[in-house]
Amino acid sequence: MTSMNSLKLWMRAATPDEQELLAERAGTSRQYLYQLSGGFRVCSADLGSALERETKAMAKASKGRLPIVYRTDLVPACRACEYALKCLGPIAVASEFPIVTEAALADSEGGAAD
Repeated sequence: MTSMNSLKLWMRAATPDEQELLAERAGTSRQYLYQLSGGFRVCSADLGSALERETKAMAKASKGRLPIVYRTDLVPACRACEYALKCLGPIAVASEFPIVTEAALADSEGGAAD
């Protein structure tokens, strides 16, 4: 999985209100999250840390419906950091991101696929 795909999948699984809430909590905008998820911008370490922290909280609040996006998914420097590898272990290289399919998204939206 490439570094931006996990955020892109998170954005697709989240409602617009959840996307807005993540952006607000992480100190950015929903539009910037789209820029990051599309690979048009590179995430800073500070923002990557904030997004990891907030997606963890939102994963817990959604009872696992929304996954955690780790900073190592978003920030190339974090992916190469020896401390991230020690702290996160194997998920520093490949996060535990559930597969989000078009069918699963359609089911959660009541049959309305993009």
